[in-house]
Amino acid sequence: MKRISVKQSYKKFYDSDKGSFDPLDSFYWAERAFLEFLQKNELIAKDEVETFSATYKLRFEEAKEKVSHLIRNEMDKGNVYFTLIAVASYEAFLEMGKSKEEAMVLTDKCLNMPTRAFVIEGTRKMLDSSSDPFKSIVKASKDREASFFGESFDFERLVDNEFGYILHVRKCLFHLVLKTLGRQELQPSLCRLDLGWINAIDPGKHHMTFVRPVTFATGNICQMWFIRKEKEILKDHES
Repeated sequence: MKRISVKQSYKKFYDSDKGSFDPLDSFYWAERAFLEFLQKNELIAKDEVETFSATYKLRFEEAKEKVSHLIRNEMDKGNVYFTLIAVASYEAFLEMGKSKEEAMVLTDKCLNMPTRAFVIEGTRKMLDSSSDPFKSIVKASKDREASFFGESFDFERLVDNEFGYILHVRKCLFHLVLKTLGRQELQPSLCRLDLGWINAIDPGKHHMTFVRPVTFATGNICQMWFIRKEKEILKDHES
């Protein structure tokens, strides 16, 4: 793996035609970005970093053994290991004496913030340059369903036409990992990862909306609704 900065590696990722890491690359990148964000923003004392890193590695290896049965291929390995970043870091923060609330906030920030700006930028660029943003983002979703998530996730397409794409995720590997380890409290942090590309959608500009009525953080299913927005030709005239 070439030693380029986290920022350079992520910008390269979003400038590429591929538009995505494979899951295992994503794990290696996210793990490195997590620690860099933690140190750069001085979220823990400098003399605590070594303790955190050592404890994180121990908890990661322990958790990995407990969920090894969930890994059936390289795609699963990347997605399982990515989830373990949240679990192992959260447990490391707890062992360092942080409260559950403090550990949760630290884990959430370091997992989500390094990617947020780049995901928004990359998704917005893709949508802005597309002649049909709705069609483009639905295609991106379908591509990731197949090439990033795979068969360890269960996707059901209830609506799939030119006006809407309603996706039900009935099985989520991230959720299965957290459930197996008894760390379901971390589910909101994993679900918040999607806020980057969600927040890039401008309904007025891109003529589409996105709604996520429920996720595994609040229910036993995740629903994603991509809906084309009719152009404002039926708008009432001002008096």
